[in-house]
Amino acid sequence: MDKQELKVLLIEDNAGDAFLIKFYLGESMSPRFNFFHADCMKAAHELLAANQFDIILMDLNLPDSVGLDTIKKLLETYPNNLVVVLTGLVDEKVGLETVRYGAQDFLVKGKFDGKVLISSIMFAFERFNLNKQLSSVASQLNKGEERFANIQTLFNAGYIEVDLPKRTVYHSPPLLKLLNQPADKEYWTIEETMTNVLDVERIIQEAKASFVSSMVNELAFGYKTYEGTLKVRWAKVSDDKIIGTIFPA
Repeated sequence: MDKQELKVLLIEDNAGDAFLIKFYLGESMSPRFNFFHADCMKAAHELLAANQFDIILMDLNLPDSVGLDTIKKLLETYPNNLVVVLTGLVDEKVGLETVRYGAQDFLVKGKFDGKVLISSIMFAFERFNLNKQLSSVASQLNKGEERFANIQTLFNAGYIEVDLPKRTVYHSPPLLKLLNQPADKEYWTIEETMTNVLDVERIIQEAKASFVSSMVNELAFGYKTYEGTLKVRWAKVSDDKIIGTIFPA
């Protein structure tokens, strides 16, 4: 972070407050702050349309925008921006509300110095970027799960996973549909699975006795909840886990 430079937009109509915040940010050597200032929402929109900022510091009460609508309208127009709200003493409760509208944090004017301001900005910056990374990972996972479900649907198959230490069995949604089982219960105990669907103990015993991680086997079982026979292609992937694909014979 020694050479990091962050682009900051301050939206503040009070010239004295703007000067003080610019002074505080100017004291920082790591990171350095590239400072921009707008004294109303109109000027802020012009800057935001032409620039990408790392942090937006904003007062809620401006000549052309007042209260919670200020941050609400800003984030509706320019979503996915890091906003730290600056409030007066009488607006401290409103500051808490701004977090619900998408602000990362809020600071009460007159209650922070340069050190507190910069620390708050950097905590908000790190938290904001961590949340973005988590959202990206979650999005990729959702895409992977969707593709996996599509593959199962395409081949009219389902996925099953046996956790030996926990003695639980995971059934994928396409598998539950294939077995005519309730869609709201993906995890069953081994005992429930044996009662309703599959002779899991037979799979476990054969896996423990003869399988190594790289081996795959195929067995045919009759299901109590399905008219006809389904096949299970299964593999022992570790000493703790057995996975399988189930499909019509």
